[in-house]
Amino acid sequence: AQALLPALTAALQLDAGQQGQVKYQIALWTVASYLPDSARRLAAVPAAAWDERLHEWQVREAMARSDWPGALAALQAMPATQREDARWQWFTARMLEKTGRQSAAQVWLQRAARSPSFHGYLAADRLNRPYALCPLELDGDSAVRTEVAGNLALQRALMLHQLDRPGWAAREWAHALAGFNDTQRQHAVALASGVGWYDRAVFALKGEQEMRLYSLRFPLHHDADIRRHAAANELDPAWVAAEIRAESTFNPKARSPANALGLMQVIPSTGQAVANRLGLDSYRGAESLYDPETNITIGTAYLRELKQKYDNKPYVVLAAYNAGPTPAARWLTQRGDFDPDIWIETISYKETRDYVARVLAFSVIYDWRLNGKAVP
Repeated sequence: AQALLPALTAALQLDAGQQGQVKYQIALWTVASYLPDSARRLAAVPAAAWDERLHEWQVREAMARSDWPGALAALQAMPATQREDARWQWFTARMLEKTGRQSAAQVWLQRAARSPSFHGYLAADRLNRPYALCPLELDGDSAVRTEVAGNLALQRALMLHQLDRPGWAAREWAHALAGFNDTQRQHAVALASGVGWYDRAVFALKGEQEMRLYSLRFPLHHDADIRRHAAANELDPAWVAAEIRAESTFNPKARSPANALGLMQVIPSTGQAVANRLGLDSYRGAESLYDPETNITIGTAYLRELKQKYDNKPYVVLAAYNAGPTPAARWLTQRGDFDPDIWIETISYKETRDYVARVLAFSVIYDWRLNGKAVP
């Protein structure tokens, strides 16, 4: 594309803005694979074509080369609103630390630590402070709950969910919610959670205040199975619960486009292999993965195997669990000696990069839910 651009600029009479769009894509495809020309091609993109996505990749590209001053400069070039995200506040602090500016780093750590997020939790750990957890309980107005429970569309949605008709249930749910105010919508979510329809909290709760409704957003189900199998496999039960929340939102019938099944979204071939190694006589093929007990048994055993394989590094385990062992091995070969936070941020796949941070953040919430406090 770069080689063709000059000739096609003349032939197609591309203006400066259109040329900038092409250079943007050239830079993005190069940097997303950390190819050798990444920095040069980023520099070739005109200022008018830059957006938040490219700014993020400029930071990652510099960190992938251990160019701490370059990463700091890329962070400082971000728009002010983007840099206010706890992720970039944390990495601003880290790059200041890497360049020997410890006192300046403290300011950014304090800003990041106010956020109830993965990078906010990292900053709180660094400062030896408690996490910014501010749980909010649902308004207990019984009259509102009764009114919402009497809504016929919602009743149909809940019954259809229990009859395992997810498409029909979702349409009735949307119809019901269209007529609810915020308080009614929150009670509808609570009623859905009461019949095991936990993902309604993920899709229907929004905004900073509703994100604090942890009891709805982070359900606890199969608690005894989680604790038992976590203990048997020497895993943190909060991690197992967080994994289930991220994978299926506690829906035992979940099935992904990649044919991952059940609570912990186990691929049938993986399920069979782990069941064979465990000598699990109750495993009867893929359909067994829809059984919560079997799924948790196999999922936790697989996590234990990955943890042993990757030298007790949960962040690498999570990357391999999500993306597979081949990409994880490549990232370890390329940057295996990196600090964990920087290694996570330089994962090539956005889905996996976000997944690792999300599960680790969820484990903080589940530590609080399971034990009443979130330990560092």
